[in-house]
Amino acid sequence: MNWFTADQHFNHANVIEFCKRPFDNVDQMNRAMIEKWNGRVRTIDTVFVVGDFKFGANGSTFHELNLALNGNKVFVQGNHDKNNGVNTGIKTVHLHTFGMDILLTHRVVDAYKIIEGYDLALVGHCHTEWKFRKNVVNVGVDVWDFFPVHMKQILKAYKTWEKGGG
Repeated sequence: MNWFTADQHFNHANVIEFCKRPFDNVDQMNRAMIEKWNGRVRTIDTVFVVGDFKFGANGSTFHELNLALNGNKVFVQGNHDKNNGVNTGIKTVHLHTFGMDILLTHRVVDAYKIIEGYDLALVGHCHTEWKFRKNVVNVGVDVWDFFPVHMKQILKAYKTWEKGGG
């Protein structure tokens, strides 16, 4: 099963205030996100992390976090994925799933540059600013209650939004 997520910002204390995350500190935030991730994702699943997995070099290392989280991960580069151990050169992913052509890229501005020919783009970067735009879904943890999301869940919520119900 494939899961999608973005913008964890593991170890980033300031993101708690910036995004009004419901955590008292980084350790509590990291633990909660790991628990929610592992509550959904099985070891045989694949998780597409659409950028900004970890912030900076402080706290738990990339390797420690990667081992703590279930699933096989595909990391798409985010704007904060420098000097944090992620070390991915992947800027976009192109998937065909659920009969749709899907683009994964961190920033919505990059999605809009190349979205032609795709049915939907899954992005991060915008945190709490919005969840849906025309043909674009923010898969960031801040708008999905800190869980990775499955394509069925994304499509159901997106279709409800398209119809004006969310």
